[in-house]
Amino acid sequence: MGNITFKMFFLLTALLGYNFAMAQTGAPHTLRGESQVASVSLNWKSPAEAKTMQWHNDTPYNGVSGVSLNGEIPVLYIANRFDKDDLKEYKGSVIDAISFCNYSAVLEVSLLLYENDKVVREQKVNLENLKLKEMQTIKLDEPYTVRDDVELTVAAKFVHGTNLTFVGIMDRVPGVTGKGDLYSYDGKNWKNVVKGNFLVSAHIDIPAAGEPDGYNVYRGDTKVNTALLTEKTALLKDEPKGTYDYCVSAVYGDKEEKSFPLSLTNIPVEDARPIAVDVRAAVNGLNATLSWKSPILADKTLTWSNGEKGKAMGGTSGTVRKIWAVNAFSSDELASYADHKITAINVMLNSAVTEMRLVILENSKIVYSQQVSAEEIAALEVHKWAKMALTTPYVIDPSAELSYGYYVVHAADLFPGLLDSGPAISGACFISTSTAKSDFDTTVPSWTNIEAAANANWMLSADVEAQSEIKTPVVKDYTVYRDGVEVKSGITGLTYTEELAPGTYTYTVVANYTDGLSSKASASATATVELPAEYVRPTFTETDFDKGKLSLKWDVYTDLPMELKHYGEPKYKWGMTNDGKDVDLYVGAQFTKEELALYADYEITGVNLYLTDDVKELKVVLCSANKKILASKTATSIKTGEMFSVAFDEPVAVPVGSSIYVGYFVLFADGKEPIAADAGPRVTGGDMLSLDGTTWVAYSRIDAEFNSNFVVGAQVRLKGSQKAATTTLRKTAPVNNQMVPLERMSGRSFSDLKSATAFGVNGVVATRATDNKPTIKNFRVYCNGSLATETEDPEYTATLNYGKYEYAVSAVYTNGWESALSDTYTVEYKQPNLAPAPYGLSGTLENKNLTLTWQSPEAANEMNYQDKTSGSKAIGLTRSSGVYGYFVIAYDADDLVDQVGKYITHIKYSLSDVYLQTSAIAVFYDRNLVYEQEVDVKTLVAGENVVRLDKPVVIPAGHEVCVGYYVSHINGVKPNMTDEGPAVDGKGNLITTDGTTWRTLKSMNKDLDYNWRISAVLQDADKQAVTRAEEPATTYNLYIDGTLLKEGIQATNYTVENAADGSYTVTAVVGGVETAASNAVIVGVPTSIDKVEDGSVKAYYDSQLQKVVLPEVGTAYIYSVSGTLIKQVMNVEFVDMSDLPAGVYVVRGVLTSGEQMIKVLK
Repeated sequence: MGNITFKMFFLLTALLGYNFAMAQTGAPHTLRGESQVASVSLNWKSPAEAKTMQWHNDTPYNGVSGVSLNGEIPVLYIANRFDKDDLKEYKGSVIDAISFCNYSAVLEVSLLLYENDKVVREQKVNLENLKLKEMQTIKLDEPYTVRDDVELTVAAKFVHGTNLTFVGIMDRVPGVTGKGDLYSYDGKNWKNVVKGNFLVSAHIDIPAAGEPDGYNVYRGDTKVNTALLTEKTALLKDEPKGTYDYCVSAVYGDKEEKSFPLSLTNIPVEDARPIAVDVRAAVNGLNATLSWKSPILADKTLTWSNGEKGKAMGGTSGTVRKIWAVNAFSSDELASYADHKITAINVMLNSAVTEMRLVILENSKIVYSQQVSAEEIAALEVHKWAKMALTTPYVIDPSAELSYGYYVVHAADLFPGLLDSGPAISGACFISTSTAKSDFDTTVPSWTNIEAAANANWMLSADVEAQSEIKTPVVKDYTVYRDGVEVKSGITGLTYTEELAPGTYTYTVVANYTDGLSSKASASATATVELPAEYVRPTFTETDFDKGKLSLKWDVYTDLPMELKHYGEPKYKWGMTNDGKDVDLYVGAQFTKEELALYADYEITGVNLYLTDDVKELKVVLCSANKKILASKTATSIKTGEMFSVAFDEPVAVPVGSSIYVGYFVLFADGKEPIAADAGPRVTGGDMLSLDGTTWVAYSRIDAEFNSNFVVGAQVRLKGSQKAATTTLRKTAPVNNQMVPLERMSGRSFSDLKSATAFGVNGVVATRATDNKPTIKNFRVYCNGSLATETEDPEYTATLNYGKYEYAVSAVYTNGWESALSDTYTVEYKQPNLAPAPYGLSGTLENKNLTLTWQSPEAANEMNYQDKTSGSKAIGLTRSSGVYGYFVIAYDADDLVDQVGKYITHIKYSLSDVYLQTSAIAVFYDRNLVYEQEVDVKTLVAGENVVRLDKPVVIPAGHEVCVGYYVSHINGVKPNMTDEGPAVDGKGNLITTDGTTWRTLKSMNKDLDYNWRISAVLQDADKQAVTRAEEPATTYNLYIDGTLLKEGIQATNYTVENAADGSYTVTAVVGGVETAASNAVIVGVPTSIDKVEDGSVKAYYDSQLQKVVLPEVGTAYIYSVSGTLIKQVMNVEFVDMSDLPAGVYVVRGVLTSGEQMIKVLK
């Protein structure tokens, strides 16, 4: 027996050792790379590292939050998406966990996996013990096996309070558009954030593996490295032309395990062709114009500068200041500079410097630097080129990004970095103010593109020499791609224009050469086409709300423009000469009393205009026919190259029976052409000029050949509207995009205008023909941001429950385009601020006789920590710019075990001073703001204030609940009232000013050992917290389904004989004032579904969420058991019933597949 045991021991040892060795090996994974001009760069992860599916870099940087739809608690989904090609590497792998960044303490987190658009895994996360501001990995209850025949989305869903802003966290690298940067508010309609990738990933279940001895890289079956690699990166030079599968193997002794292959296409240096540069998109109405510059072809000088001196830049901080200035080139831009070397860097400075180095960077790392001697620095002359030869010429690597330039140190108030006259080449020139390290070449500056700040390029160039005979390629034409699809080829010029539907489009350009080769795609440019002005939004004409009944009517004034104007699209730029002196004049348009007759109910809010060049001063004006200035406003922000608006401080009613002049005063340099004009033909009043803003002349009387209209008009809106009707102007060239070039129009001398004005001449011209106007198909009504209904009729009615509603309407035109939304109509349907209801209603049904018993309102259960028998203290905070904050009391989940399922119906808070700016009541779950209700400060009193919640808030299981109030006020006011303590610290004395950072009153000052005078009143409580003596004058009213059944009951019990089915409630009448209704007692409880036969999936009631869930989108009607329609909601998948009191309801769902009906006991 002992021998057998001994042998088995060795056998087991051998087997276990074998298994252990097997478990220690593994293949590299997550192989990524690119091929750039015959150079292949690869990076991968070790077999010992976790294998994940993600687009982010694991580093949190920024965040977004969810939005509240239809008054619900905000929800946010974030996701990384993988298409079929992405999934080939992972096919058959098992996702056993999902990771996300748990940055903020939210209410709920769920993890989801989607196949295409269908949820195939959804798992709620237990938030206990999770760390904040860190990645958290959650094991899936049901692992998922990856397929490569679907699109897979890995997502995290957050439910959070409105006080949280950093919920869905992203990194700071450019987003992998449509894959790493996805977010949604409903888990169905996804958007792109673009500026980063969200931190959510799928973890792949792989056997544990140890670190390998090293790595080998294979091109197909050929190993390309000679020595074993120890780093997880590889750079392969001079790779052969063609498409190859690259893989990496992990080496364990004499064994190798290979990664999933990565397919790359190599282009040799001789076949690489430079790309088009400075690609920009501009928009003019529905026309998008793409422009670009020719590729950089090998030359003796490499530069972005035009050689004309402009402004200058310098360091901004410290007594000793410094800047780095570089020209930057991508490898694709430098494709024709293979086998070239930089021999000198040429610099032109604007001021003296004390220290200087020449620098060259490859892929943002310094690869060459050269100290400039003190003698050379002393010899530098400002505004003159200085040639600085490189001690060692730098050979250009065509596979690397190249930057060259200088680093200088200079005195304060100097600006040594000289710029050219512009305009800037997109993404070409960069500046940094980083301090250089003592080991200079290890410095990693933080770069900023100078385009936005200066719109110019550095006065900086490099001398370049070819090292062999070079044949310069010749461009044949260009091909334009929109959203990755070819739209036009054979373009021989440097622009392309096309008409588009409203939307956002991404363009690239490919340069084609005479030798049959083509470049890679250029850098992209984005064009956003906005809805044309003729697609007018609706305007509410009648709005009525009374006792829950809403009625809206609207019209679309397609024949009545929301802008007074004579102009069309800008076409010309125009100016005047004035013998070297500045020109100051008024440019405008006249509108006759006949033209204004239709606008009797309108008011003018501002002026729309277009400038083509910089001006020194701008002011908009409105002048009456009797030479009176009705309104004026100096512009503080002046834009060029696009339509913009300047609003008056107060709107001006459109005058009846009189004409007006709308225009602007402009001051500009002699010879400038800042004024825009359209293509014509000229209309009466479209070309007005003035010297003083009151006496106007038509420019056509000065220049008979002038046949255009100045681009200037008036914003108008219906009187009483909240926003101007032209809230969103159609831009003709968005900011940061190149302006569509306007043609020059010859102007006259300023003296000609002075002479003409003296005579007061004017002219008559023909009226422009009316354009064809689009036709409306139907309207969309939105409530709280969600679609409520679509209708062909310009009206809408609804029955509303208590709450806040925001309605807006859009017009949908026959081509499918949707107008902007109308002004918002807001309804705040508040419950009467009734006193707390009778408490603890219960009933016993015997032989159809219902015996009801209850307690007086004074017996209601309250949540509070205050000592009501003590005196009170007045507390006020101070801030430099006014005081605001939430003052709350907190109850842990354990404190509320006996209260779960009950409702907070009233919040009481005591104030010592009511000199407030704003106030509200608030409820938090786990420090997430879930309910906030404004309180009219005029109704507040010094002492206790009792506020009824419009929508009672339930006490949830497993969550902390905070209740309290918000106030804002000026310094010096002390509105907050406390007891005299001692404080229940951390519960009775909480404060937050930003909604996320919490303190206690005692932590601010140990002597402030008090509790806030705050209470929350609960409905249907089992235990009483505070009981006070009953008022002797109290009587009670009994209701069934809201209808009075018995009035003036003296006792706290009553028997209803032969009780009908329904919902019974009781109110108290105290001193002649009726309270809110008690909880309900239900008679005749129907729990089964009466009719659910039209669909295979049935509607059901989720008692926890208090929602009826429909099997598909439809319209839902909620009735009381007596048949009264209580609520109607359209285009929904669920019906929220949390705002309804306890009782019996019938919910009827009208669906595409038929009707379903369900009875609900709530």
